[in-house]
Amino acid sequence: MKRVIFIGILAAIYWFGPVAWAQQKALPTVRIGIEAPAGTNTHYHVTKQAGLFQKHGLNLELISFPGGTVGMQSLVAGDIQFATQDGVATLTANLRGANIYFVGGMINTFPFSILSRAEIKVPADLRGKKIVISRFGSSSDTAVRTAVEKYGLRPDKDVFILQGGGQSERFAALKAGVVDAAIVSPPLNLAGKQLGFNEVIDLSESGIPYAHQLIVATKDFLDKNHDMTMRTLRALIEGLSLWKDPAKKPQVLKSIAQYLRLDPEKHRDQMEETYRYYSKTFPTKPYPTLEGVEFTAQILKRNRPEAKDLQAKDYVLYKYVAELEKEGFLAKVFGAGK
Repeated sequence: MKRVIFIGILAAIYWFGPVAWAQQKALPTVRIGIEAPAGTNTHYHVTKQAGLFQKHGLNLELISFPGGTVGMQSLVAGDIQFATQDGVATLTANLRGANIYFVGGMINTFPFSILSRAEIKVPADLRGKKIVISRFGSSSDTAVRTAVEKYGLRPDKDVFILQGGGQSERFAALKAGVVDAAIVSPPLNLAGKQLGFNEVIDLSESGIPYAHQLIVATKDFLDKNHDMTMRTLRALIEGLSLWKDPAKKPQVLKSIAQYLRLDPEKHRDQMEETYRYYSKTFPTKPYPTLEGVEFTAQILKRNRPEAKDLQAKDYVLYKYVAELEKEGFLAKVFGAGK
């Protein structure tokens, strides 16, 4: 199979001298695919910078893709071992025979806000307006459609949904007046409010379970690599615990600034907002929640006839996180933050 071209490889290698270098070279490498830099992906950089993959016996390569579709292709091709994906993209791939499973849940709700022009005060004011998302079929698309429906608005009839690329491009379109509203994740919600835009809907407060960012892998890989899967999850979960421990806040803020290219002096408020938002959003028991995956399955069943017999539960594997909880790992790493 033709190899998928990696776009933006971030290698998590730490240089501590010849001995440490030799030790790292001896470790197996795990490659994880994530999407473009955004607040939702800061966790992986925080974990990398903390050296937690080396701690758990792995070298890490973070592979940044311009979109989830490319990452999914790379996962299926075997170019990466794990990917961060939402429920819709994963289940859609499975309808095509991909056989990809959910093994961990990093974000189990919608981590988005809809920013609008100042005169749009309440969700009802979005009627007849243009909202920009990343691309059709993406989690931002699902989030906007779910949000406006909750307030009695019909997508593509009462509101117009446009594709606009990454959130930086969407934010730019809003500032330029090309659209009336844009869906973004922190810290752009704060930056938008500071420019006079209105946070008309905060989807994290919606109470809607959603499989937004789950750790996924192919069944073939999981069946053959139990140890690497457990090591990967240990590193990622310990990384989540850093956000829950107030003593680790300076360390997390530093990594946030590096990853999002924020000036620690000028953009301190955006760093703080990112930390505040995700420290409350990340779970202390990061199971891939069946409720969130079922919600995405229902979306597919409404729009794709071939999904009518899809059973979300067939692709949700609790056993890996359950094993970590049983052995006391979750209690150990999250103890300081409870």
